[in-house]
Amino acid sequence: MNVKKENLTQMAVVAVVSLCIVGAAAGAVSAATDTPNGNPMAGLVSAIASKFNLDASEVQAVFDGQKTKMDAEQKTKMAGMEARRQQQFSERLAKAVSDGKLAQAQANLIIAKKAEFEAAKTSLEGKTKEERRAAMEAQKESLKAWATANNIPDGYLPCQGRGMAGGHRGFGPEASDDSANAPSGN
Repeated sequence: MNVKKENLTQMAVVAVVSLCIVGAAAGAVSAATDTPNGNPMAGLVSAIASKFNLDASEVQAVFDGQKTKMDAEQKTKMAGMEARRQQQFSERLAKAVSDGKLAQAQANLIIAKKAEFEAAKTSLEGKTKEERRAAMEAQKESLKAWATANNIPDGYLPCQGRGMAGGHRGFGPEASDDSANAPSGN
């Protein structure tokens, strides 16, 4: 079969893009081991370059470009998800106030405490798992005391069910696992 080098290059690019997802998974697995120059995809890049008689640096450039694109898409997706979570939080808080389940002053305190939690997340970066766990436990105890002092019902505690490190179960008594903690309408 007589295939032009240009067509072969195009096929290699398609193969690289198709394998990028597989490569990302392989990269996650191989990230725990030593890799040449810290590049978990070096073996795959080399294999593709060798198989299709391509310059390894050009194949690596395709991988790098695809990774940059995927990282940007992920960042955009995460920003959109955070914006939706913030919107839902604001809507649920406003509904709790309009339904008489919270006073506006309590809602304002919750908003301020949520901002404090978000700021505290950065303080966990670079800490060990045990240090993060201890910090989150201390924050949980502090939050309980704060809620009691401010008469905030358990179901409306900011960051309830997710800690400071991520995840999200919801906000308000309808998101709580324990319906006994639902506010009684104060």
